[in-house]
Amino acid sequence: MEHLGGIEKFVKPGDKVHIKPNLLTAKPPEKAATTHPEVVRAIGHLLRDLGAVITIGDSPAGVSRPIEEYWNITGIGGVAKELGAQLIRFEKNDVVERKVGGSSYFVAKSIIEADVVINACKLKTHSLVLYTGALKNMFGAIPGFRKSEYHKQAPKAKSFSKIIVDVFEATRPQISLMDAIVAMEGNGPSSGNPKKLGLVLASEDAVALDAVASELIGFEDGEINAIDIAFQRGLGEKRKEKIVVFGDELESFNNPDFVLPSNRFLNYVPSSLVRLVGSLLWVRPEPIDDKCRRCGACIANCPTQAMIPDKDGFPVINYDKCISCFCCDEICPFDAIDQDISRFAKIFR
Repeated sequence: MEHLGGIEKFVKPGDKVHIKPNLLTAKPPEKAATTHPEVVRAIGHLLRDLGAVITIGDSPAGVSRPIEEYWNITGIGGVAKELGAQLIRFEKNDVVERKVGGSSYFVAKSIIEADVVINACKLKTHSLVLYTGALKNMFGAIPGFRKSEYHKQAPKAKSFSKIIVDVFEATRPQISLMDAIVAMEGNGPSSGNPKKLGLVLASEDAVALDAVASELIGFEDGEINAIDIAFQRGLGEKRKEKIVVFGDELESFNNPDFVLPSNRFLNYVPSSLVRLVGSLLWVRPEPIDDKCRRCGACIANCPTQAMIPDKDGFPVINYDKCISCFCCDEICPFDAIDQDISRFAKIFR
């Protein structure tokens, strides 16, 4: 934070500060699916030393389990108790309507009423939009099942990225601080693999932060739709030559072996070819029998009701209804959803 002028540049004594971590799923910190509690603890100690009033809250994907389980399993509950911070239940918190570009979004009131919002995001890959960081983390300001409705309205990566940017614009955190100490690679954001980077990034400009972080793990300029949309709206800077990086030399953190999502190749298939052979070109979720515990979370949270249980409770997908949003993968506590890629699509990998 010293590189940004210190926490006191943003927070005054007595300010109400909301820390918005990534609490996507009820998995322990070592799975790298959520913001690590040590990062939240460190932010909290800075705020407590300034005399800030701290709240912590996020809305997990689907919320298929009691919110206390998310707090306890991710370690955030213990940190909040240590800090004397209030944990906010977004699903029971009032919402405030925010209009962006003609669309209405209902955002947790505690986000809107805070004097300062700290976007404590996590560096991860994402099976739908390829990458999740500062911009995407603020989508969790939308409580509960409303998030599934937005997935249903915008099933494609580009249209859903517009919603990501809309929600970010509606919330506009003052600081984005990224936990990239142990990131997630592969088919994230829930069932990918932990990848040690040993890095923390912070910025007043979430677009610049995402531009730097996504390049660091191997994405090229223009690959992440949300970054481009936010830049075009004037919400931040994405041009490398315009971004100044303080601290350690980022070159020492480059990871050429960082595993990106398996559906990344779809970005490189010419649109003319997609129009011709679109029905043969797909990446879709596929439940894994020996990992599935028949908990029903994926079935209950599918935005298009494309999943039904068989006689043993195993989820069966109707691919005519499936929009490949991979919400089932985000929600599954047991990493029991794989990516099924068509044989034609594998030609382009």
